[in-house]
Amino acid sequence: MTTAEIEKELRDALGGLLRQRSGAETVAALADGPEHWDQGLWRELVTMGVPGLAVPEEYGGEGAGHTLAAAAQEELGRRLAPVPTVSLFAAQAALAAAAAAGSDAAGTRLRTVALGAVPATVAAGRTADGWTVAEGVNAVSDGDGWLLDGRVPVVADAPVARLLLVAAETPAGPALFAVDAGEGGAEGCEVTPVECLDPTRPLGSVAFARCPAGLLAGPGDFAAVLRAAELAALLMLAADAVGVAAEAMDLAVDHARTRQQFGRAIGSFQAVSHRCADMLVAVESARALVAAAAEELQDPGEGTDATVCLAAAQALEAAVTVTQGCVQVHGGMGFTWEHPAHRYLRRAKAAESLVAVPDRLRERAAAGLLAAVRGPVPAVGV
Repeated sequence: MTTAEIEKELRDALGGLLRQRSGAETVAALADGPEHWDQGLWRELVTMGVPGLAVPEEYGGEGAGHTLAAAAQEELGRRLAPVPTVSLFAAQAALAAAAAAGSDAAGTRLRTVALGAVPATVAAGRTADGWTVAEGVNAVSDGDGWLLDGRVPVVADAPVARLLLVAAETPAGPALFAVDAGEGGAEGCEVTPVECLDPTRPLGSVAFARCPAGLLAGPGDFAAVLRAAELAALLMLAADAVGVAAEAMDLAVDHARTRQQFGRAIGSFQAVSHRCADMLVAVESARALVAAAAEELQDPGEGTDATVCLAAAQALEAAVTVTQGCVQVHGGMGFTWEHPAHRYLRRAKAAESLVAVPDRLRERAAAGLLAAVRGPVPAVGV
């Protein structure tokens, strides 16, 4: 069976499950209710092997690679599935990079996360350019282990995560630590839900007070590990955004076909048909870039960072443009709380700020490409 056939089979199976388990009414009930995520759906995704798609088989995963993981994330994005997959894939990438650097603890945790038994997320500081160590988050050794202090203001999926990968400063430099939150939370670790634009992807503030933690990656490996997590998060956010845009486009096109004005379908008017055509171009362009980025991330090289950043920038912006167009095509109906269009727009807008904003991603890609061509820029004397 070819990769394309496997991908189609995965999309068909996952799409069928999500149509049954993640309909508009179910998503609305979860988003507006006390529950943060659909644990029943999560268990079914675990049975299908979705959480471990990108994890190598030696660590308990499916070994299917980033291409199939991105395809699965696109289907999840189509249904606004309330499960913590984007954060999970980022955590998996961090654990895999740490395990490759020789961390046995990271390898053990990666196996647990790959099986889907432990939802995980990365607790790092956020800037307009990407992830870093959150200001004031420090780790000190007490002789037997490490203790964390400080606060990470915004962490995606923190309210549902059972494993936190925390970027913290140590006397020797930044490092990555693991905190087992468990069902009731870890000692010295408090997660406070944060009001967010997209309730289908809950955010939380995480405070540490002498919280026990395990070292996963020391100062020498930290930059590579955090970069791996960030790139994985960007790829999955981009794939999710493609799914959001694709479903919003389908909603708009279906409405344009059936809605009648002046005795004819509104899709026959150029203002509407041209907008729908622009949506299609945006979706297909973003999908192609995300597919290229997934393939590139499978075997990282010098251009991987630029490829992923450009794909993410395109997909995130396309999602906002298409979801805004979906609201407009629906007219007054699109502005109502009962119609799902606003949930797709909120998912698209919120995703833009989870890792790095699109403009900065393009600047980062351009700077990396120029540096590769020209070499290091020499210091200029004053």
